Amino acid sequence: MIDDFWKNWRNKTSIEKRAIKSVKSAIDFIINNVYKNDLISIYIKGSFVTRELRKKSDVDILPIVKNKKEMNRLKLIRDKNKDTLRPSEILPISYTELKQKNRSWGRADTMLRDLDHYKLVYGKRLLKTDYYIRPWDKMFKDEINMLKFKTLPLYKKGEYGFQQLIKQVFWICYSEQVLLGKNPPRTWKGLNKYIKRKNNIIHKAYYFRMYPTKDKKKITYFLTDLERYLKQF
Repeated sequence: MIDDFWKNWRNKTSIEKRAIKSVKSAIDFIINNVYKNDLISIYIKGSFVTRELRKKSDVDILPIVKNKKEMNRLKLIRDKNKDTLRPSEILPISYTELKQKNRSWGRADTMLRDLDHYKLVYGKRLLKTDYYIRPWDKMFKDEINMLKFKTLPLYKKGEYGFQQLIKQVFWICYSEQVLLGKNPPRTWKGLNKYIKRKNNIIHKAYYFRMYPTKDKKKITYFLTDLERYLKQF
């Protein structure tokens, strides 16, 4: 049974209505293309859940499947149907990946860390206590290194989107507040208001989130500020 948690939303925007239609189609797509015994759960995360969708936002849908073989099979099917699935983005994770302790860049335990803030729409509810999750400080360091040594170089080579880049900045700013012993909001608007320091990078990232730009001069200034921010870690 599918939990359509969005049905009780009031004052749905046109962007949300379009996304809801896409989500329904994507969930049906997953159920119809994964063998029943291989599909464990389907979760939704991100700006769809927090109702902060922008015009070009993706809706991140996380199907949890039995093993890597099934995950790779679903990815192949997804890639052949990407245009019809948009704005939904199907991001499968294998159960075997969740159970592993040594994970490259920690995609699976990042998902587990934030599980309480995702919405289960189909299948079995996962319990965080059943899995290994890196400590916050280790995860924060890995996220900083990812941004420094992977995301930024890829962006500079034209292989990574600017909006995806600032999304990573959001999560680093959020994690930094958690490590300071605080309880920050997990929304763009909320975090931007919560962090009072005027020169914090979150305020510049929030500006570009609200007002997307292709102005190379503005983006260059932002990247300079971001690299300066990252040097402190």
